[in-house]
Amino acid sequence: MADQIKSFDQLLSLTKDLVKEKHIIRAALISADDDRCLRAVLRAGKESFIEATLIGSRSNIQDIADKNGLDINGISIIDSAGPADSVDAAMKLAAEKKIDLLVRGNIDTRLMLNRLFDKTIGFRNGKNRVSHVAVFEHDKYPKLLLMSDAAVNVAPDIKGKLAIIQNAVGVANLFGVEMPKVAMLAAVEVIYPGMRVTEEGAIISKMVDKGQIKNCLIDGPLSMDVATVPDVARQKGVTSEVAGQADILIAPNIETGNGIYKAMSMFVKARTAGVIIGGKLPIAISSRCDSVDNIFLSLVLGSYIASTNL
Repeated sequence: MADQIKSFDQLLSLTKDLVKEKHIIRAALISADDDRCLRAVLRAGKESFIEATLIGSRSNIQDIADKNGLDINGISIIDSAGPADSVDAAMKLAAEKKIDLLVRGNIDTRLMLNRLFDKTIGFRNGKNRVSHVAVFEHDKYPKLLLMSDAAVNVAPDIKGKLAIIQNAVGVANLFGVEMPKVAMLAAVEVIYPGMRVTEEGAIISKMVDKGQIKNCLIDGPLSMDVATVPDVARQKGVTSEVAGQADILIAPNIETGNGIYKAMSMFVKARTAGVIIGGKLPIAISSRCDSVDNIFLSLVLGSYIASTNL
């Protein structure tokens, strides 16, 4: 297996190498009338790993470009009447195999996903679970840290969490992590009967011991500090192969995952990226609180996954 990718700079370099070996990533920006997303897409174009198609109101896109001094000359624009039409136009491109990556622009996530994953559309990749995977880089952590789910699955049960884990492990494998360490997050490290997330974390951890889950190590329930800080794990007497060195955090619900993501982006100033997988194409997705730099990193992440055909 290739060396582990431990930074976004490494990920960007590998993405560029893959693009040279294969072909440039053809990305469709859905509802492109968003200045931050436009800036990020244009930067990716200058870095030569993305060729973008902008989908949305042509006049609105041009107005935003003009107001922000952005040069969109020569970039393909598909004029659409509204967000739903923008999704439909992107789906047409996907069906014709003219794009490799979807990018969420100025459109509500739920509206986009409901339309994309409507059973009549055929965008779902078989029976695979659709989930969001976030990636964080911070100088206080020695490697990239993955987390799921901050945007799609609201309150997954055990079966849902198993599928979410599988998706996140697949991304970690692409980063060169052969046996990812997965932490089932909770507020405590012990099992409280009646506290569902602690019970589910323990059940899923035991399934690994029984050989029911393979290709990863899982421990839980674990609080976030125990999962990521070796000194805290030692102080609390938690000893496992996961404690203090997690590769993947599995949030108990969307409120926890979304809160962690936004705290990492807004207050910790981590480098962050997000992608939705489970469809026929990856979807690069950012939060409204993300900087242009972090939106760009979501494009890097989505392009890398697209290039490796996850």
